[in-house]
Amino acid sequence: MKTLQQFIKEAVEIYRLSEVVATYFVQPNEIMIQAPETYSESDIQIYLDDIWLKDLPSSDTHANDFFGVNKDSISDAHFEYDGFEHLENEPSTYIEWDSKYDSKTSNEDIKLEYFKIKNLKYIITFDRFDLTGVDDDNVQEKLIDIFKAAESNNQNKFSVEIKFDENSLKYRK
Repeated sequence: MKTLQQFIKEAVEIYRLSEVVATYFVQPNEIMIQAPETYSESDIQIYLDDIWLKDLPSSDTHANDFFGVNKDSISDAHFEYDGFEHLENEPSTYIEWDSKYDSKTSNEDIKLEYFKIKNLKYIITFDRFDLTGVDDDNVQEKLIDIFKAAESNNQNKFSVEIKFDENSLKYRK
């Protein structure tokens, strides 16, 4: 049986992980977006980063609330996807182009087209991640709780809906 002093010491000991990667599915799984016809796939990736990353859990605005001191260890936050397609016709719903993110395309003569992005994922990478009150047996459970708390819900309203993918959680002890 543990003494109270042992229990308190274990509760405040830092359990350090490295190379933590949290992946979120962006909903819906097919995103339709309007962009200038001259835009390449790379340009659209940059545009998505510009319009959404600043509002998600890894941003300066939210990182402290969700990850505490671990916010300083975020080494990357980005989007990945499984498919990219140029659409011939206008979809019924899509994300409208916002020219404020590209001063070269503010001209009203720019022709806009439509693109489909399949299975968009939002990925946050931490160089290290510190936990307290955990041991080898409950590290994964604690990480899942932390990252699920940062997904979209009634309290967490982001510019795009995200859902944590527990099965893709990666870390090193």
